[in-house]
Amino acid sequence: MKGFTLIELVVSIAIGLLLTGLIIANYNSYNDIQVLKQAALTLKNNFRFAQSKAMSGDKPSQCTQLSGYSVTFTDASDYSIRALCNPEGLEGAAQNVTLPAGVMFSPPPPTITFNVLSRGTTLPAVATITLVGFAKQYVLDVSPSGDISDLGLQ
Repeated sequence: MKGFTLIELVVSIAIGLLLTGLIIANYNSYNDIQVLKQAALTLKNNFRFAQSKAMSGDKPSQCTQLSGYSVTFTDASDYSIRALCNPEGLEGAAQNVTLPAGVMFSPPPPTITFNVLSRGTTLPAVATITLVGFAKQYVLDVSPSGDISDLGLQ
């Protein structure tokens, strides 16, 4: 007789299902890490955006004197970018950003203002921004001189 026995078929199907389950679990883990990484890279790009707006002196129409661009962290998963004017305060349309579900700041960072004409930031020391999610963390540093360092996944 030619063919496979029932036990051989059951074992081969079980091995196939086990491998499929492992592949799906690893893909989900990989996808979660990519969501965290993308949120951190978006934050880094938004820091650079605020920095370039401050360097160029791009001020809103209702602003008397531009002091810089502020990145304000409103809670553990939101931040906004606005022009900081003297004497008006925060002016212009805010660019609001919400982190993806499952990603948050730990702890929420202080407000970071990039001063006009390459004069650094208002930070007294290096600010470490940690994004956490999916049992991983991603770290960025912003220095008082305005340097943005990507320390990556930790």
